[in-house]
Amino acid sequence: MKFTCNKTILLNSIGIVSKAVSNTAALDILKGIKIDAEDNIKLTGSDLDLSVESVFDADIRERGSLIIDAKILGEIVRKLPDGDVEFVTTDNNEIKISCANTKFNILYLSTEGYPEIKKVENGDSIKIYSRDLKEIIKNTIFAISTSESRPILTGSKFEIQKSNMRVISIDGSRLALRNQIIPETKFEDMSFVVPGRVLNELMKILKDDETIVEINIKNNSVMFSFDTFTVIARLLEGEFFDYTKAIPTNCTIKATINIKSFTDMVERAAIIINYDDPKIPIILNINDNQINVECISKKGNFDESITIDKQGNNLRIGIDSRLLLDALKSIEHEKAVFEFNTEISPCVIKPVEGNSFLYMVLPRRL
Repeated sequence: MKFTCNKTILLNSIGIVSKAVSNTAALDILKGIKIDAEDNIKLTGSDLDLSVESVFDADIRERGSLIIDAKILGEIVRKLPDGDVEFVTTDNNEIKISCANTKFNILYLSTEGYPEIKKVENGDSIKIYSRDLKEIIKNTIFAISTSESRPILTGSKFEIQKSNMRVISIDGSRLALRNQIIPETKFEDMSFVVPGRVLNELMKILKDDETIVEINIKNNSVMFSFDTFTVIARLLEGEFFDYTKAIPTNCTIKATINIKSFTDMVERAAIIINYDDPKIPIILNINDNQINVECISKKGNFDESITIDKQGNNLRIGIDSRLLLDALKSIEHEKAVFEFNTEISPCVIKPVEGNSFLYMVLPRRL
């Protein structure tokens, strides 16, 4: 193998492909990045459940394939001077990596036994802007369950209906739901569950622009293709929680609240809670045309109110400040509608107009 490529492009590709590499893998080849030099350079990282590929142009003078430990490769390329980087294999199972006057010689591994990365082809296809997918993931991923007691809830459910994509995450104490308009599809009702780890890594790669991301689904696999990158992963299997039955269909209290003012107030209350015990709930007192946030702990108290537009009864309810803040910080609108029923029923947050999002937080007993 012998090729020369741009350091910046190479380093970016290594950083992204490395996200699929496991440093604790039982097999040494899975701790490395596979480099294929054919018509172009393809870097591959995989832990069997998640695979990431990056393809870019290079000056290829001798073709070949090999594996280099991902950690050492990343550190070497990162410390090289700017410019073109040359890779040349030797007769001693070593590869020389050089840039300007800097040269490294390190051992490489054979690609024998490396898992075959099967692309998802001839499956169901969906297209979405990169920025939209990134925003959807960011605003729902925090509600994914971390408990393995129900593995299906450790991912987000994607529902596709014609030109609407809905993503739902549930962890038993809260629900996050986002709706997004996408190019028209043929699907009346299609759904699949993507593991949270995959979405977390995907969110780091996606750009805030109008790059088209193509999502292909077939059997139990999903593939995200965009720019020069391909992310392939196994889908979670099982029956997802029927969230539609958990969301209240009516309410006795409806309050329109300024998101920034309310978020600032809850964050101030959280100072006292974090100083004492994070398990202590904040108390929301909804009276007349104001909402009061109260916090009582052994180490201090907090009390503040803001004006709201309220319809319905008064209510005193306990809420976990962390869960509430996660939802509030995912809302980019100036105001949102908060719906309540009783002190033991969930708080539901919706947009003033439309249905772009829905967040639900279960109360805490006082």
